Amino acid sequence: MSIEDLRVHQEVCTRCSQCKFVPMPESPAFATLCPSVDHGQFHAFSGSGKLITAYALSQGRATVNERLIESVYACTMCGACDTACKTNMGDLVEPLDTLYELRATLASDGHVPPAVTHAMQRIRQEGSRFGPRVDRSRWAENLALPDATRQRVEVLLHVGDDNAHDQAAWPQLHTVVRLLRQAGVDFGTAHDAESDAGGYAHDTGFRTDARRLAEAQAELLRRAGAKVLLTASAEAYAAFRNVYPRLGVDLSFVRVVHATDFLLELVETGRLAVRAARDTTVTYHDPCRLGRLSEPYQPWHGQWITVMNTLSVPDSPRPVRFGNGGNHEAPRRLLRRIDGLRLVEMPRNRLFAYCCGAGGGAAEAYPEMAQAAALQRLQEARSTGAHTLVTACSGCQRHLADVARAHGVDIEVQGVFDLLAPASAPVGAATVKGC
Repeated sequence: MSIEDLRVHQEVCTRCSQCKFVPMPESPAFATLCPSVDHGQFHAFSGSGKLITAYALSQGRATVNERLIESVYACTMCGACDTACKTNMGDLVEPLDTLYELRATLASDGHVPPAVTHAMQRIRQEGSRFGPRVDRSRWAENLALPDATRQRVEVLLHVGDDNAHDQAAWPQLHTVVRLLRQAGVDFGTAHDAESDAGGYAHDTGFRTDARRLAEAQAELLRRAGAKVLLTASAEAYAAFRNVYPRLGVDLSFVRVVHATDFLLELVETGRLAVRAARDTTVTYHDPCRLGRLSEPYQPWHGQWITVMNTLSVPDSPRPVRFGNGGNHEAPRRLLRRIDGLRLVEMPRNRLFAYCCGAGGGAAEAYPEMAQAAALQRLQEARSTGAHTLVTACSGCQRHLADVARAHGVDIEVQGVFDLLAPASAPVGAATVKGC
């Protein structure tokens, strides 16, 4: 696919600006939806504006300069413009697909912010943009986890770059390991053989790298023979479910599941008892990649035809991704099982959640934009009266916590598994088969 292949979507965009706002917002103070246009304060930074940019480039009516690069890369690729657009326009316009192609075009021509180029070099060299491969398994020292590349296990636990190299995330990983063991789950990890899942490369336009990483992950899974690919990483979860089908990499031979969903199943089927207690009020931040961007992608193999000499229409039904097929409820259901915990919602939640600013290469290339997004999200969390902002993505958690500390925002930021840490007591069967 190319920018030109998506021209029909660019041409039917009505420039209505709905991609910038929450459909039917609950609060005028928190009605915007696009951190990129909030940063750039110009239409070119919006989803619609990027469609115009893509169209102009494909038609030879624009040239690349630094401001154009900023409008494309000062963006977290959060997909909010896509969900808002589809709420209003259905399958007629494809902001996110166009943005993927726009970034791939810029990347192939070398028009990428230096910070993103550096991150990709790290991934190629070390399998991660966060640290060296030799440190990838330090989080699991003394845990005696089975090596899924050497022995058969039912469940392969994919840790994720953001978790493996962030020591602040290690206690949450230890909680996940303890809960899986308490429930008798037969699992292991790939240890240092695990690599970046490819989502970052795809987001930033490096499609060849993304496909290489995805194919390597698929091959590792085939050799391991695990039935379940369980990930603790929101970024990896979105890659497995939404990016891999775009790249033509098949994972249908395993079940892909996020740790929040998996642990909730163990609890609801009686294999694990949650005995955590917290007397506090929390609000939940939906990570973009665990939420709307983890909705499974279904390729469409039809074509557009012209009717009545003017109208372009698909010759067969096209799948429409509204963003509500992602993982929004499992973290909330786990939180509601904690005694004494009161969960309140922010005005922008679920498929219309506001991005924290950490993803898509924006935090590396344009940190001021990423910080502004986090500040807005922290202010929204504070407006609910919650004492704690909880999320299920270590990247979101780290970024929000860093910005809260730097700017003196009085709210604690924690992960879902932090709150589950006191959970205990296995119940029932020794091993979870085929989960």
